[in-house]
Formats: sequence, C-alpha cells, structure tokens
Amino acid sequence: MDNIKRFKVLIVDDTPMNIQVVANVLKTEGYQIAFAQNGKSALDKIRATEFDLILLDVMMPEMDGFQVSAKLKEEGLATKTPIIFLTAKTETESIVKGFEMGAVDYITKPFNSVELLARARTHLELKNSRDVLSEWNNNLQKKVQEQVAQIYSANIGTIFALAKLAESRDSDTGAHLERVREYSKELLIELRKHPKYSDITDDYIKYVYEASPLHDIGKVGIKDSILVKPGKLTYEEFEIMKTHTTIGAETLERVNELYPGNTFVSVGYEIALNHHEKWDGSGYPQGLKEENIPLSGRVVALSDVYDALLSKRCYKPAFSNEDAIKIIVEGKGKHFDPDIVDSFLNIKDKLIDIRKKFPDE
Repeated sequence: MDNIKRFKVLIVDDTPMNIQVVANVLKTEGYQIAFAQNGKSALDKIRATEFDLILLDVMMPEMDGFQVSAKLKEEGLATKTPIIFLTAKTETESIVKGFEMGAVDYITKPFNSVELLARARTHLELKNSRDVLSEWNNNLQKKVQEQVAQIYSANIGTIFALAKLAESRDSDTGAHLERVREYSKELLIELRKHPKYSDITDDYIKYVYEASPLHDIGKVGIKDSILVKPGKLTYEEFEIMKTHTTIGAETLERVNELYPGNTFVSVGYEIALNHHEKWDGSGYPQGLKEENIPLSGRVVALSDVYDALLSKRCYKPAFSNEDAIKIIVEGKGKHFDPDIVDSFLNIKDKLIDIRKKFPDE
C-alpha cells in the first residue's frame, strides 16, 4: 500500500540488538524508521517529528517507558499517535499499567516477527483511517459552516431589506439604519475598553450591529397620520406612537418562539423593546432604569437619538453636530448611560466620518 510506505515509526529501546530486529521486520513494509536508545532522546525526537507509530520499551534505565508516556501526556505530545509497549514482562499488573498510561497494545520479547508486523500494520491502518475520517469530517464541517454563513448572510440581508421597507414609510429617514448600526458598533468597541465592559465580545458586537436596524420595525403598525404627521403629536397620538416598541418586540418574540435559540432575534427583541428607555427611568414602554435596561438598548438609544438630531424630519429641522453633541452631553445620567456618553465623546470624530460615509440621499 503506497500510503503505508509513508508511515513513520519510532523504535525506542536501550538495546541496539532489539532495535535492529524490530527495524528489519518493519522495513519489509517500507516504513520510515527512526530510533532512540533512551527516554530523553525519544522525547527530543517526538518533539521534533510527528510519528505515526511509537514502539516503546518499558524497561529502560533513567527513564522507563511508563515515564516517557507520562511525559508525553504532560506536554500534550503525540496525542494521536498509537503507542505499543515492548516488554519482557507478561504480568497482568504491568500490562494493565501500560494501557492506563495510554498504550494501545503491547508486544512481548523475544519478538515474533509475524506478530510484530501484524500488530504494527493493524495500528497504522487504524490511525490512517482515523486521520482520513478526521480530515473528511473537518472538510465537511468547513463546508457546512460556509453554507450556514451564506444562509445567515442572506437572511440578515432580507431582514435588513424589510427594516428598510418599514423605514421608507417615513420619507425623511434616508440612511438612518446604516448609520445607527455603524454608530452602535463603534460605541461598543470603544465601551469595552472600560474595565466594567471588558467582557463585551466580538460576537455580541456583531449581533447588535446586525439587529439594530430592527429598532423601529414596530412602526409598521403605526398609521401614517401619526407616523408622518408634521408638527407635534397630541398626547393620545404620542401614546400610540410609543407602542411601536411593543409591536416590534411582540413580533420578534413570536419569531423567537418559532425559532428558539436565535441570538440575533433575541438581541433584536431587546433593542426594539428598550431603545426608548432612559437611564433615569423616565423612558418607555416599561420605565426601566439604569442597568436594568439591556446594554443593547442603551447603546442603540444614543445612536438613534444622535442620528435623529442630525437629520431633518417632517416635524423638525436638522441640528448642527455641535448642538447634537451638546444635547447628548446634557442627557448624560438622565436620558443616556454615562459610560456610553463618555465613549461617544471619545469617538465623536469617527461618528462624523460614518455620517459622511452614509449620507441621506
């Protein structure tokens, strides 16, 4: 077999004659042979080269085969390489100890060439089969991950398109969704520099980035006479407008019930429900306060307000960036999480660049 001829076998024995006998038998199969006459030399060779099979003498001076095996385990070496112990002992206790130390088989001295070759061939073929299966499994897993990523990307694109469609009912919003998600991502990246938020992960930032466009998805349930009304809303109209948070959250909650365990949907639910909550508890719909408001909602709240201040709406003109920043700072500890405001101020120039990158058409 051509693939067997590439197998590398290490023979470890303190007796040169034993090494010669084993090597002569194995060379008939075309195996590549290396040898070591003590435990230290064996460890050095294993650290330098990956072997397919190790034939390890048990009784050696200074470091016996059991000690070599223990050292291999300690250093995490040869974890996928089968070890066959070579031993003159046939006591059950010695054999059991060999298996406990990680051996897959044992061969007694003096060697029987047929037995030696058969056992070596069996374990090399088993290792080869495991290696082939492992490679096949890794390739399959990689392909599955690629397909899942493609499907996930397509789904995110579809959801973003639906969010844009809902947003288009308000003709003044332009590239609002693109900017809000970019602002939110940069705020979280900056925020995790704070020791208090050092556990913010890249995955969490990704989910907030992807789910933030859903913050106003509930506006599909608000009638046009309120949604695009020029001027100030009446008390009754504003109460209706506020329900866009619960409408969006309830919709995403139903999706989560159908497809449980979807982090993207869960984060989208948090954002839709909580992006109008305020740090001091005066927001809606639940009047949550401070850190009882999910982080995703607190971050998108600032991103959403900042962009709205800079944008022209049917009920107001656009503010200058200086005035928008002033309003955000005035809302520190009232409307907004103080730590997020600090992060906002640290990256305000970066947010201006985002605004330029995604202008309203």
